Amino acid sequence: MTALDLRDLPAAVFGSAGAGHHRLTEWDAAIRGIRGVPRRIGFVSLESGSGATTLAERVLRIAAVRRPEPALAIDVAGGERDLGARLGVAATIPNDTRVGARTTADALTGLTAGDGWFGLRPGLAGGAVGAWLAEAAPITRFFEVSVTDFGVRHPLGDLAACAALCDVVCLVTDARRSSAELARAVAPAIAGLPERPIPILALVDRGRTGGAVARVMSSDPWPVIGIPFDRGLRSGGRPSGRSAHRALLQLAATALSGREAEAA
Repeated sequence: MTALDLRDLPAAVFGSAGAGHHRLTEWDAAIRGIRGVPRRIGFVSLESGSGATTLAERVLRIAAVRRPEPALAIDVAGGERDLGARLGVAATIPNDTRVGARTTADALTGLTAGDGWFGLRPGLAGGAVGAWLAEAAPITRFFEVSVTDFGVRHPLGDLAACAALCDVVCLVTDARRSSAELARAVAPAIAGLPERPIPILALVDRGRTGGAVARVMSSDPWPVIGIPFDRGLRSGGRPSGRSAHRALLQLAATALSGREAEAA
């Protein structure tokens, strides 16, 4: 190694580390930041097995440990492995006090309590949208952050109706180009809804294909965040590696701030 290499090495190493620390600080501030304005975040998958529920759970837990007020977890996906099941949320029985809530105490009636969050898992007799409107809509205003697992929704089905219920819609898909391009095609339709939800594309690298597709799409007008392959996330748990953990923080910061959190 030459003398020039030795001189440049510390600047390169510490400069990179400093930039990474700065990004973490920015993301943490964004996650903690919003106050007084409810942020309704929805997670939607265009195909089964993409990891939408896993990301919804991780973002919920990130918000729950970093914010003073509890978050609200809403499960209208209706599956045995969806958000409510992951969190251990009991089926939520309809309650007139909660539906007609005037105070936070009213809104919490009958909800399952967790560590920094409350869970709502209504019956789906009226479908996902009907259940959300009947049970979640009356109480989301009492929570600064709510995270909804909508499960798999088809663009020609009720995807638009689900997206219209949210401030931010995380479209979760596999990082393969074919899957990512479908989500990319859906994003402008979501952004163009009268309610103006903000779409975020979360490309999950379940097949170890790398982050090339996410990088290609990084110039799109909405945030595109690559979630690297991680054995912990793949099994539905917490991330086992630093890269996946950082990507989840970036996703949470983007969803909570409503603007793209710059990658480290």
